[in-house]
Amino acid sequence: MSDAPRPAKRQRRTTASLTALRHLAREAAEAGEPMREIARRLDLPWSTLTKWAREDGFRHKDIAARQAAAAKAQDEADHIRQQAELAARRTLLRDEEDEEESDEPFMPRSQTDEEITLARARVGALLEAGYIPEAEQDMRAARRLTSLQSFAAPVRAATEAATQQMRQAQMNAALYRAALQVCACWEEGDTPPDHLPWVVSATFQKRLAITREVVLAVDPDDEGSDQELTELLLQLAAMGWFRNFHPLLRQAITTLTLQGHHALAEKVGGFIKAEEAALPTLIQWCHANGYGYHGEV
Repeated sequence: MSDAPRPAKRQRRTTASLTALRHLAREAAEAGEPMREIARRLDLPWSTLTKWAREDGFRHKDIAARQAAAAKAQDEADHIRQQAELAARRTLLRDEEDEEESDEPFMPRSQTDEEITLARARVGALLEAGYIPEAEQDMRAARRLTSLQSFAAPVRAATEAATQQMRQAQMNAALYRAALQVCACWEEGDTPPDHLPWVVSATFQKRLAITREVVLAVDPDDEGSDQELTELLLQLAAMGWFRNFHPLLRQAITTLTLQGHHALAEKVGGFIKAEEAALPTLIQWCHANGYGYHGEV
């Protein structure tokens, strides 16, 4: 008999060991490691590894097909998300426009509120299209936002209330300052009052109204809106235009008469007489509250 050494038999691996190796091989293949390198590193027969790859779907072509399908599904899901966000943003914009036009106080929507609304829109659209895993992913992100929002709600509510009060105070101050400028009772360095008395408020509104009528009659081709004209008058008021108001109106009477606007010319004349009669009350309020009257007497 020959005494030549025989090759050592490969040690049989346990079922648990083979299962673990099979799992490791799949993970390595999906991570991009070449099959030959996997067989060498895990000490696996090539036939065994290729059999596992075929049965478990981690051959190169299997992985490439899954990646292509996943990329396509991701692109489709992203498109659904974008369309849902676009529709939600349009709805938010319409709601904001409606709120701004209403008589109720307008509170701008926070960025967090907007993000939550968009996330819910994405989740709903993905569910409707059958993208359940993607919808669950977006839902988890939305829940994190809502949890954070709920946690910060007490402080946020107090902050929003304070911010709203400050914003309202700033708006009131700007309005009161503009009213005093139109009434010729304002100069640089003055502080707006806490409220407007009827004599200031009435003078303010009547002066703006009569001036708008005169401007539109003298220049009927003016295409500016009523709001734009009012803003222009307030800018002129800030420059001191209303300090010379009555002489300007008297000039306007002449222009209106020449253009044939006799009824309006008569109305402007009556306005001047009525305001001259009310002027002492306005001046008295100005002096009593620390303001000077800078118009014609």
